[in-house]
Amino acid sequence: MGLFKILIEQSRLPTGRLGRIMLRIMNNAHRGLTLWGLSKLQPCQNVLDVGCGGGNAVRLMAETGKFGCIYGIDLSPDAVSLTIAKNHKYVESGLVTVMQASVLKLPFENDFFNAATAFQSHYHWPDILPAVHEIYRVLKPGGQFVLAAEIYKIEYHMKEYNDIERTGALFEDCGFKDIDLLTNRKHICITGYK
Repeated sequence: MGLFKILIEQSRLPTGRLGRIMLRIMNNAHRGLTLWGLSKLQPCQNVLDVGCGGGNAVRLMAETGKFGCIYGIDLSPDAVSLTIAKNHKYVESGLVTVMQASVLKLPFENDFFNAATAFQSHYHWPDILPAVHEIYRVLKPGGQFVLAAEIYKIEYHMKEYNDIERTGALFEDCGFKDIDLLTNRKHICITGYK
């Protein structure tokens, strides 16, 4: 496997020493994108970060004091461990809960969350449409979903929803309303409500 494929795989499912290095790099590299996406998120009781990676978004949410409970899920055990370590004091206080789980089978009941976020992770999901349907399922009526990513990665990694307009249509295809699609030179942020 070539180096490029190894790095792509490590960004999708970080494992081992290289995976932990990738998670730390992604935390730093995506900070601006994450802050921009979080600026679109309404304060609420409980929020889910899908694909929490190295835990930066979870930590930034915890530091705001605008959320009652913050949950993070990731498929990678190493990402879960790093997120817990990065947010240790928030985990200990009960503000943050982190677990290993797939976006295709979220371990939460229907209508559980007030909001959900996905930063730089959705193009790695194995099947995008069912994944967004699953996020829709766990949101309460009126719940908000905020998705933010680098535009070029959407165009490169995704198949059916591989441009800005189609990525916005993904929300509509899954039942979201009041969809807002924002872009700057490098990033896209889509918000929608159940």
